[in-house]
Amino acid sequence: MVASPLSVTDRLSLSTSITGRRRVAVAAGGAVGAAGRALVVELVEATNVDLLWATFSVNILGSLLLGYLVARHAARARSSPFLIPFAGVGVLGAFTTFSLFSTEVFELTRSGDWAIAVVYAFGSLAVGFVAALAGVRFGGSR
Repeated sequence: MVASPLSVTDRLSLSTSITGRRRVAVAAGGAVGAAGRALVVELVEATNVDLLWATFSVNILGSLLLGYLVARHAARARSSPFLIPFAGVGVLGAFTTFSLFSTEVFELTRSGDWAIAVVYAFGSLAVGFVAALAGVRFGGSR
């Protein structure tokens, strides 16, 4: 018998009902994700490219990977209860950064670069959505 895929509500409850050992999984994943983001920032800074590209890169890659993870592994989450908390909430939650993205958009508008702020904000959301969709489609194809 084929297991039915989990509903969005079930997926969210898996990632939000974190207790005990799941908290440790999230914390460990968070350490990995934060280190990964720091590495990307260092690589981008070494190339003298604007920090916006580092934020954009980690957010798009994180969207792609989270889409893949949810599609590929959420149906098996009950047999692997630490995968989503570790990889999804921990690693990818710490790897991506909505707060820095928001601050960058604010700073662009404050400095008068409204056109760049709008393109960056809407471009990030649009490309992030497409990346997540691609991850879901790739992760769902077995």
